[in-house]
Amino acid sequence: MAVAIWAVVLAVRVVSVVIGSVRLALDEPGALPAALVGGVLGVGICALLAWATLLVWRGSGTARIWLGVLGVLAVVNALVTVAVGSPTWLTLESVAVVAAAVLLFLPSARPWFPRVERRPRVQEPRTIGWDPQTGERITEPREVADPR
Repeated sequence: MAVAIWAVVLAVRVVSVVIGSVRLALDEPGALPAALVGGVLGVGICALLAWATLLVWRGSGTARIWLGVLGVLAVVNALVTVAVGSPTWLTLESVAVVAAAVLLFLPSARPWFPRVERRPRVQEPRTIGWDPQTGERITEPREVADPR
């Protein structure tokens, strides 16, 4: 469900970035370079978020953390918007992002993000002394150190 919310939020964000860039370019003819740069950056950020959403869908715990951080930033954004007293329909986007971030961390979502099994380290042989003539380390035989 969280991935679907992220996908809808990203679709709305791409549409609003494109419409905002075109509107800026049409209203202010001298602002065409700024509109192009802003549009490309906005769509690029949306592409990164879409990539993180895809990784979450595949079960990436790291992408889940990053989307959770973005959820925290959305909470801050929504609180500032409401405190200033100018909430718009884009405030609903922040609410949706927060809902999606919370859904990623519910206990029922944990099986979707399995822990990566750690590989066992090769056990180094234990030092049992030092050669008095060369100063080199003397280790126990390999069979004793690693019984595999």
